[in-house]
Amino acid sequence: MAPGSEHATLAVGQRTHPLTAVVLGLGWSAAAVVGLVSTLFQDGGRGGWGIFGLPAAAGGGLVLGSLIGWLSWRFTTFVIDDHEARVDSGILWKKSRRVPFERLQSVDIHEPLVARVFGLAELHLDSAGGSESRTTVRYLTLARANELRALLLRRAHAATTGEVDSGDSPLAAPPAPAAAGEGEVVAEVPPSRVLVGTLLSLELAGAVIVAAGALIASVWFAAPVAALGGVVGAAFWAFQIVGRRVVDQWGYRLSRVPHGLRIERGLLSRTSETVPFDRVQGVAVVEPIIWRQLGWRRVLVSVAGTGGTGDAADREKAATVLPIADPWLAQRVVDLLVPGAIEEVQDRHRSSSASWVFAPIGWRYRWIGMDDVAVVSRHGWLTRRTSIVPHRKNQSVAVEQGPLQRRLGVASVAVHSPDGPVDVAGPHLRRAEAFTVAVEASRRSRASADQASMRSGSSS
Repeated sequence: MAPGSEHATLAVGQRTHPLTAVVLGLGWSAAAVVGLVSTLFQDGGRGGWGIFGLPAAAGGGLVLGSLIGWLSWRFTTFVIDDHEARVDSGILWKKSRRVPFERLQSVDIHEPLVARVFGLAELHLDSAGGSESRTTVRYLTLARANELRALLLRRAHAATTGEVDSGDSPLAAPPAPAAAGEGEVVAEVPPSRVLVGTLLSLELAGAVIVAAGALIASVWFAAPVAALGGVVGAAFWAFQIVGRRVVDQWGYRLSRVPHGLRIERGLLSRTSETVPFDRVQGVAVVEPIIWRQLGWRRVLVSVAGTGGTGDAADREKAATVLPIADPWLAQRVVDLLVPGAIEEVQDRHRSSSASWVFAPIGWRYRWIGMDDVAVVSRHGWLTRRTSIVPHRKNQSVAVEQGPLQRRLGVASVAVHSPDGPVDVAGPHLRRAEAFTVAVEASRRSRASADQASMRSGSSS
């Protein structure tokens, strides 16, 4: 097929894979079984379903889900033209989701467990702003999803930079054999290391302490039932911590691709996400106290438009760009995300000793500093967190001073950036020093923005 004809086909509109109906039907079937089991537990098995209840629920859910899935597939099309991606859906009420390329933040591939069985995947299009910023195309073959992602990312980059998209649709060429793992591999983290890191985490240590406390309390108060409840609860908590992190980060691979970093991970449901370089708002390096003895750390990233979705565990997973690594590898990833950034800046401003009333131990480990590239801050003694925000991404700077701070002659500086794991702040500095840091950070932010504007103007 000629490139021009392929582009015309995409502009007219395409349907997703026909097996979408089957995948959705299996999902409805599983939901019906779960609902029936829950009902049986609630009424003590007196519902009269007998041995035929589960097969009937599974079969009925499959038939009904497949029918609804087929109708949904029949009335859903996606269109990719020169200006936007569009998904039209709806049986009775029509709905059209449009994503202009200049607002496209990222394009990710998600392979839910059932879809993986059939070799299918979802395409997630995240756009800037709004409460419903994600558009999903489900389901496509994995090869086709990779090809469409390449097309969308290339056109989004062309729309935001003003470059001409000289390449035609990649669908005109046969798929690359290693499309899912393309790019230079930066890091691969084996599941065994993720498991060891999780077993040495403070969260798991907290679960163990809770279980030990329950046992001690049961002996002290002669209440074995209370001990059983505490141990079971702590064991479930520990299982959740270990299981979720290991399953989520299974087969972790970080690759450098044009315009960003690609993250592939997951045991049951596999995801392939791209972190565009131009959307990075800052990075954070996290070092729990046990990990510091082994020289391990975790790298998190704030990406525009993705910081506030999902629960805490989902946000942590989405922000994790390197789950566990040695210092040299972590520094390499930080340098890829924020070129030239370093953790140990020379120009530091530490929290005043008068602030010990706010943090009797932690005040000694707090500082904020900057160099020509970024503003950097560090805090924490049990879990040390170093946050880095490049000057060009600095949205605003604020100096805050409460009544007790005024009495002690201290003030706090906060560098504002989008929601996410990165939090650059200098708490409880001497008042004059706090204003000096704020003025200097604002000056460097303006200078960085002016330089970016000059480079953009010269390139155009």
